[in-house]
Amino acid sequence: MMSRGHKLILLLAVLAMSGAMLTFLGKRQAAPAVELKVLGAPGVSLAQLRGKVVILQFWATTCGDCDHTLAELAQLHRRYQARGLETLAVAMVYDQPRQVASYAYANSLPFRVAQDDGSAARGFALGSANPPLTFLLDRSGRIAQRLPGKPDPGRLRAMVEKLLAERP
Repeated sequence: MMSRGHKLILLLAVLAMSGAMLTFLGKRQAAPAVELKVLGAPGVSLAQLRGKVVILQFWATTCGDCDHTLAELAQLHRRYQARGLETLAVAMVYDQPRQVASYAYANSLPFRVAQDDGSAARGFALGSANPPLTFLLDRSGRIAQRLPGKPDPGRLRAMVEKLLAERP
């Protein structure tokens, strides 16, 4: 039999999960109008990506959790790109462009890598948040989910599949 304390913890966990799902399913705000400087390619605006599901990953070359997250994103990107998934890895403003390019090349990242000039972090109101920080945008360019820290791969995959199944 569960003690009162265990029941309370279980109830809080269920409420937290419900709140996260409501955020995912609830009213979505438009993503900010951000233009990104892509390494070795023309820049891209988020408005240009409407019609696609977008994973926008803020990361840093000095972030240990970012290594794991970017590897997971590479797998997701390869799996779902043909179905309309676009992945953008946005390096933090304090990262040196040479280090960002070296990391992207050394890790064979299959998606676009951008260097933030500070406008993307301001647009997404990162404030003092530390990377990794993941945003999922629906096909209409709205923020469907904000995931601080290292996201759970199974949960992230399920969210991506749900967004890919939606129509704008």
